[in-house]
Amino acid sequence: MKDANGEFVKVYLYLLRHMNDVPGELSLCEIADSLNHTENDIVRALRYWSEHDVLNVDFDGTGVPVSVIINDLTAFETAATHESAVSVSDNKVPSDSASSFSRAEFDELREREDIKQLLYIVEKYIGAPLSPTDVRTILYIRETLGMSGELIEYLVEYCVSNQHTSLRYMEKVAINWTEQGISTVDAAKDASTLYSRRTLPVMKAFGLSDRNLTPAELDFINRWYDDYGFDKEMITEACRRTVLSMGKPNFSYADGILRKWKTAGVHTLSDLKVLDAGFRAKITVPVTAKAPAPAKPTNLIIFHNVHIILKNLRRSFSIMINRRRNRLWYLIIHSTTKSCVNITQSR
Repeated sequence: MKDANGEFVKVYLYLLRHMNDVPGELSLCEIADSLNHTENDIVRALRYWSEHDVLNVDFDGTGVPVSVIINDLTAFETAATHESAVSVSDNKVPSDSASSFSRAEFDELREREDIKQLLYIVEKYIGAPLSPTDVRTILYIRETLGMSGELIEYLVEYCVSNQHTSLRYMEKVAINWTEQGISTVDAAKDASTLYSRRTLPVMKAFGLSDRNLTPAELDFINRWYDDYGFDKEMITEACRRTVLSMGKPNFSYADGILRKWKTAGVHTLSDLKVLDAGFRAKITVPVTAKAPAPAKPTNLIIFHNVHIILKNLRRSFSIMINRRRNRLWYLIIHSTTKSCVNITQSR
């Protein structure tokens, strides 16, 4: 744990504090909010502790953690004590450079001319004198890992050119090269060229210029090239769309995009244009699907309608006049008849 990133330690301590909580109540989002981290930071911490057997983390197909179990570290310490003397197999190498040599061996190796020359070259590259711990690291790489002086020189040059002057970092790279079977400068150059050719476009598309990629992120990139069979253009396009959708780099999200393209048989930018065009066609409402607008009435129809309305009005008015006229004649006749009756009676 002493070599762990401080932010990773915070995540581990936070999990310890909540280890007795009800299962399922602690979410990735809650941990990120509590520690003022991003969810990607939490995932990287979980992967780190999982790789070091501190946690037992299960991830789903998209790289999202679905369960976390805190391991009993006392058991691992006991196992480490029993296995410390076992020789390394399956191309794995010991990484404890501090205890690789006794004091007498350390002094003897340091007096060798080839070692003196190698230490001098390393000091020139990093621009600072080497500490005893740094010297032990170089001796470990030279004697235990079996790297030639020429390969060590290229190792230091490669790390310094990538702004890494820590001997601890160089030791990790040396172990990685040894596990990959890299034993010559040409093989190391090929490996570093492949690494740069694959990672730099992704880092540029994601805007990652202030840090190195984690092992989990490198696994994603290698999967996109080796397992999915995509080229640089398709991978960077997936990264670009990820940033547009998420607003930040997200390797799991980009992996989901590329898996969908692989399933759909999309392997080139031309295939992608066809896929995008088909998607847009599905969500676009065709013009022919709209209901036809009612036809506007012509001037002839309007005139005909007005004529009918006026005709009906005249008929109604005529009926009304006739009724009033008939009423008037009735009143006149009735009045005249009544007057005649009155005259007759008076006589």
